[in-house]
Amino acid sequence: MITALERRFGSLYLQSGGMFLLFFSALREFSLGRNERRRLLRQMLAVGYETVPIAMLIGLFTGMTVALGTGLVLQDFAQQRFIASIVAESMIKEMGPVFTAFIISARVGAAMTAELGTMSVNEEINVLRVLGIRVNRYLVMPRVVAALTMTPALTAYATVLGLAGGFLVAHNYFGISFELYKQETFRYISLDEIVKGQILKPMIFGAIYSAVCCYKGVTTVGGAEGVGRSTTSAVVVSLAGILVANYILTRFLFG
Repeated sequence: MITALERRFGSLYLQSGGMFLLFFSALREFSLGRNERRRLLRQMLAVGYETVPIAMLIGLFTGMTVALGTGLVLQDFAQQRFIASIVAESMIKEMGPVFTAFIISARVGAAMTAELGTMSVNEEINVLRVLGIRVNRYLVMPRVVAALTMTPALTAYATVLGLAGGFLVAHNYFGISFELYKQETFRYISLDEIVKGQILKPMIFGAIYSAVCCYKGVTTVGGAEGVGRSTTSAVVVSLAGILVANYILTRFLFG
């Protein structure tokens, strides 16, 4: 049992180190040359534009659900006006960043791992190395930069729709006017909290899932079965890492 634990923790240590090294190596390779711009734009479209519909759906109905659930409770105390404050606090600090990161890591992160994993098992990555092409710059850097830039943008988009969904429920079910909703939305939220919740958190979440998924992809072995294992493992590790990081960030940023 001790040997198995040593093997498991040793593997975890090596993989974590590999992810960190891959991530920072990709950042060092950042470039905006003509070829790099084309690859970066392609990845930004995959992470951002193609994820907009599901982010819109998740953001809208999350805000509506929070407003309805809290409104039913606050109605018993005649405090419906605080619906806006609760929706804003939850969407800006927690639900907006976390749910958006979940969506992207499950959708885009899985695609990253599968694509890179397929290239790995087909020896395409080794061919690139033989040709003198830097793999981190050619394959990893565009995906990492796209994750760092588009995750905050999608988070802000989903959060705004969540606030709009909260207003629809607050107005139609609890009679909250637009002016009152707008006033209460920003009563307890500062600009510093918006920056931390809508920019800093999403960037860290983007760093986590991009590092995990790219590492799992480029280290895939074992053919089609190995690609499936790597994709599943990448999504699970990404989601777990986002949850752990969210707790730590909430504790030190808003605690």
